[in-house]
Amino acid sequence: MNLVIPVRFSRGWWFAIGATTLIVGAAAFLVLRFGAGLGPGQLVLYWLIITFAGDVITAISMEAVAPTRVTIGPGDRQFDADHLAELAVVLVGFDDAGQGRVRIRGETWRARQAEDDRVSLKSGTEVRVVARDGLTLVVAADNR
Repeated sequence: MNLVIPVRFSRGWWFAIGATTLIVGAAAFLVLRFGAGLGPGQLVLYWLIITFAGDVITAISMEAVAPTRVTIGPGDRQFDADHLAELAVVLVGFDDAGQGRVRIRGETWRARQAEDDRVSLKSGTEVRVVARDGLTLVVAADNR
């Protein structure tokens, strides 16, 4: 049995958080130790709070500008990786509204049946991808 643990953040992200912890933590300790005149208990408490706050602010800032964030909206452009006319397999039969789910290239996609295609699409049926509308594939029965 293979255990797959998803990695939410990259090594670079963790490096930035670690660097923030060291820099903010050291600066906070020095300021609190020599400038605030606190007792040992208060010193440790305030030092932990400031260091944690620095890490949280860094994490939020990095999420706001993360280069891996993808925003896809209506009318997004098509890419070279979009191979129309590929075959997909219906996973969940299409309802009266022509909506269903298909599997293509090992991925599950939301799909809708092409307007001019009137064939009943049931689970296991092979369909041809004729277009893509955002994150929805437009499919038609495969008539080879």
